Amino acid sequence: MTPRHLCVSGRAALAVLALSWARDIRAERLFVGILEVDSYQSVIYGASAFSRVADLPLALDLVQTTLAKNLSLPSFAGVSATEPLHIVQTLDPALPVAADNPANVALIPLADDGTATREAFAAAYRTQTPLETGTLFETPSDTNLPPRVAIAVADRHLFTSVSRDALAWAWQNRAKLIGAPPQNLPGTFRVLVNPQRLADLLGSRGEKASAFINADKLIRDFDSLAFSLTLDGQALAFAVRGSPKKESALGALTTAWRQPSARLWNGSPDDAFFMSLTASGSPGLWAPYLGAARSRLFDPLSGLAPRTAFTGEKLTYLAPNRNRQGLCFVQIEPVTNAAPVRDAIGKLHTAEKNGDLLLTPKPPRRIADTPVATYALMLQPPATGSDGKPADPSILFTLLSLFLKQAVLETAVADGHLITVIGSPQSIDGELPALAFREKTLTLQRKISAQDPALNTNLTASASLQIASLLRYVVSIMPDVKPEQIRLLPTGGDGATFGISLTDERTLTASLRFQSNEIAALQRINRDGREVLQELFFQMFAKQMMRQSAPPEKK
Repeated sequence: MTPRHLCVSGRAALAVLALSWARDIRAERLFVGILEVDSYQSVIYGASAFSRVADLPLALDLVQTTLAKNLSLPSFAGVSATEPLHIVQTLDPALPVAADNPANVALIPLADDGTATREAFAAAYRTQTPLETGTLFETPSDTNLPPRVAIAVADRHLFTSVSRDALAWAWQNRAKLIGAPPQNLPGTFRVLVNPQRLADLLGSRGEKASAFINADKLIRDFDSLAFSLTLDGQALAFAVRGSPKKESALGALTTAWRQPSARLWNGSPDDAFFMSLTASGSPGLWAPYLGAARSRLFDPLSGLAPRTAFTGEKLTYLAPNRNRQGLCFVQIEPVTNAAPVRDAIGKLHTAEKNGDLLLTPKPPRRIADTPVATYALMLQPPATGSDGKPADPSILFTLLSLFLKQAVLETAVADGHLITVIGSPQSIDGELPALAFREKTLTLQRKISAQDPALNTNLTASASLQIASLLRYVVSIMPDVKPEQIRLLPTGGDGATFGISLTDERTLTASLRFQSNEIAALQRINRDGREVLQELFFQMFAKQMMRQSAPPEKK
């Protein structure tokens, strides 16, 4: 395949380029991925703006340090800071994975013929050795520089690498590397990878699979895969775009995805701290990519009602309850057949006795003509997989147990929807009006589409999270909290959003976006309110322990 065949646009360019790396580049080293940025100047400007607005100076330092390490330049003499630059990663399959395998090669645009850059290297290193492709510089006078760097110049580009073999590989493939088509996924940093080789590297560096997602299988089920990271004054955003293999589980999953019904976007309250909306013809297709950590807390009817009784759409949100004295977690699912769903909600306490959620039925009640099933709930600590003994509870488990201490699960089928509410008793009374789905000006769909340019096609899954506002609200409802303690916590920023969209060609784009002012609010909470949070949570834990250890009252 020649560079002429690579001159295609859009998503086809990514697929063609990925196949080109896999088939045509010299077999001595294998292509893993290529990073692309518009220019060194644009990266620094974006990181500087983000660091300032997000109150996170570390971000700019991290970007500068990472670029300096990968560019391996003693100075920017003779370098063009306003043209695109690339960093290519390659792997020698004959050697074990180590600090220098895989190795990177930087393709740096030059402002001249390379004379100024060669002179800068000659001044910074005491020894230099001619190579077939360029020059090897060793013994730096500055200990901050790499101990050895191999360089070469071609077509007004400087090639640098700490690996001589990687540089030789890049030199042999220089026409393909320099002439590669630009990536069309927006972002400050854009990375195109070979999914199979990336999965091999991740597997060798971290054999322990995540408890929540099987990342290895997920990556391997992509034909082509690209990432982007955006840093600017508005947000920190991470996006993934790829084409699933047609015969894979991921291909079947994306085929089952669809856009949620328009009215469901109006279902969550305006003051929700978390909300999500998904639509899938077969939610069970997620199973191959899920880790071992599962919880019935988020799907209590699992295994009790047939999936054909549901449309596959699910609206979820976490919001203050109607008296603003607590929180309630709500799930709304449209149903196609109410009878088996009503039958299942009467049997919730019979499912998975050894699971993480223990449900105890309480007397049922009615709201107008709607029967409501009520269950007391208790989280059970997870057991280890080997000996079955209780494991040390995680922080998340401890916090959930604390906040669910007085909570109940209430569920009902009303107006063609299953609604499940976890919160204080009778919280469902205030949530049933949400089933009217009254028209809103700013829905989650509009919010995500306005904030995130990567999600410019059909949204099939979406979520929003207001972390700083949630923390402030939780503190405000804690017993014995003082006004001066609440004032230490900021009101919060614009939160974080997540979305998954699909094109008509089934190309998947997933994007997670944290607004800069939300990160700044979390920074202030960490700096000014950490002691307040520690004190209040300690008081709550202490009171819970006192209640548990107190002897029962004599009648």
